[in-house]
Amino acid sequence: MFIDIGIFIVRAVIVVIGTWLVTSFIGKKSVAQLTPYEVAILFIVSNVAAQPLVSMDSFKTAFSMVLLGVSIVLLSYLSTKKPFYRLNATPSIVINKGQINMKELKRNRMSIYALLSMLRSQGFFRIADVEYAILELGGDLSVLSKEAARPVTPEDLKLNPDQQELSYAVVVDGVIIEEALRALHQSKEDLMMSIERQYRVEIGKVLYAEMDSQGTLYANLRPIYNEGNISS
Repeated sequence: MFIDIGIFIVRAVIVVIGTWLVTSFIGKKSVAQLTPYEVAILFIVSNVAAQPLVSMDSFKTAFSMVLLGVSIVLLSYLSTKKPFYRLNATPSIVINKGQINMKELKRNRMSIYALLSMLRSQGFFRIADVEYAILELGGDLSVLSKEAARPVTPEDLKLNPDQQELSYAVVVDGVIIEEALRALHQSKEDLMMSIERQYRVEIGKVLYAEMDSQGTLYANLRPIYNEGNISS
């Protein structure tokens, strides 16, 4: 009995590792970004991967998963070549020069009400304010507003604001992130001094803190220490 349990545990571990290896071939994609053939292969992988848990033939399962992994790599490679572009879905222009494109809406099985809802989620409450709207591969809607409806930018006002710098998380749950400090060319001592000077607390009382390359620090304190929390 214990031998059977041990074998089952080993198979389960192999299944998890095998599935992880196959899915890693897809790369850094969210579920919404998966192409139709990748979704189909993942469904097959999920079924094949479970076979060692109910079957004794682990070799066939392993071979099948390797074959599926190779298929993902091959199809992903082919989809980058000109004759095979159609392996991937393409974006759809659902509003073109202010006009709703019913042909593309029908092709994507989307109603006007659904389009209006997606526009509202982007901050556009009138079709009249939209020049182009593109339904992306992941189902998101990208919108280009008409010139008269777009927000005023510093360039319009002839302003020259400072370029915003990338911020790094330097403290998470009271723990200093040394890799971030190295990227910022800061030391632990510099960070602790900045936090004590601006927030008058120790590192352990900081829930989250971030810093940019100019040394600008922002922190959230743990709730019990959060009174009078300021940033500079």
